[in-house]
Amino acid sequence: MTGASSALRRWGTFAIVSAIFFHITGSTFTSLGVVLPYMIKDLSWSWTNAGLGFTLLALLTGLASTVPTWMLRNFGIKAAYGIGGTIMAIGFSLLALTTGLNQYFLGTSLLGVGFASCATVPALHVLNEWSPDRRSFVIGTFMTIGALGGVAGPLVVTGIVGTTGSWRMHWWAMAASVLLLTLLAVIFVKSAPQPVPHLEGADKPAPGTRPAKVFRTTTQWRFRDAVRTPQYLVIVSAMTSILFCAVTMNTWAVTHMVTLGVSAAVAAGALSALSLVNAASRFLGGMAATRIDPKWLLVSALAAEIISMLSLAGADNMVAITLFAVAEGYASGMCYFATIMLLVNYYGTRENAEILGTLNLVTTIAMLGPVLGGFIGDTFGGFAPVFQGISFLVLVILVFTARMQPPRHPEAELMQGASK
Repeated sequence: MTGASSALRRWGTFAIVSAIFFHITGSTFTSLGVVLPYMIKDLSWSWTNAGLGFTLLALLTGLASTVPTWMLRNFGIKAAYGIGGTIMAIGFSLLALTTGLNQYFLGTSLLGVGFASCATVPALHVLNEWSPDRRSFVIGTFMTIGALGGVAGPLVVTGIVGTTGSWRMHWWAMAASVLLLTLLAVIFVKSAPQPVPHLEGADKPAPGTRPAKVFRTTTQWRFRDAVRTPQYLVIVSAMTSILFCAVTMNTWAVTHMVTLGVSAAVAAGALSALSLVNAASRFLGGMAATRIDPKWLLVSALAAEIISMLSLAGADNMVAITLFAVAEGYASGMCYFATIMLLVNYYGTRENAEILGTLNLVTTIAMLGPVLGGFIGDTFGGFAPVFQGISFLVLVILVFTARMQPPRHPEAELMQGASK
């Protein structure tokens, strides 16, 4: 393969996997809540039953986090996208045909499995292979595109439903479009040849700049060794804490602000602004990660999360609401990017699919956030103690993250001991 054809394949692969991430982000988590009022009205469901479908979507996404790793190792990248995309198309079709709760629950569950199979694990696997020389920029841009899907999703729903007058047409449109993208992935996405016929190596700073003080392992860690390190526990804890904050905030922030006297429109606007900042922070991380160690990007995200939660606790004025939206958007976007880059920099790319998939599985416990938040809110008569308590938890994890040093491979320690 020539350098020109390799570059075309490289960026073509990037475009397809990014389009899939944009689509599945916008058509699931950020869209379902917008479509549900139409479905509830037509099908006479309760909010409790409708909300259970969202819970199943999130739960199955976490529980199925290791599925794409298994497919990658046994069948390859084409199978991961082909099977995952087909599962999503079936899930969308079930939602379009829904006449009862059982179809709805099965549809959202399948969307969770399909999302896990088509999201970050297979995409980062193939992007790491094709872009070893611009890894930070490529991953940051990929994640930014996915976040923008979350911004576009609700607009797509209102556009389709407003034009056709049918929420079923929205789900059919999502099924057809995901099938098209899946077909493109099966035809064009493939693992990179080894070695890649363009410059290999880690990310490099721009010409004329000093070498970045960014740790990158020279050893390809095995999964079983990586997950036993304290650094992995710290990274997983950081991601879990941010996700815990995010799902709790998404569930109760509007309710909390309304009880403080803020209008529902202003509260919803804050969440929209948050999504835009989330996307921008991922792109910023991609640009900065060759010059600033992702560990410090993660520390900055945790610090922003503390500011966000404390601001939200007293968000009865525009200054606090704005500070909450900006800080939360930065925290969630940057943490997502920084944890992924830390896993690559600390443990290499060979078994990154297993390492990342396990992290996603463990973070499923963050789904307890809305339940615990509701319990505390009922107990104390408000949600301010919820957000204040979460900020203290994040502060503890921030301290451990700031003190974290790069892991040392067991074989390197054995060699050092033998040389003494």
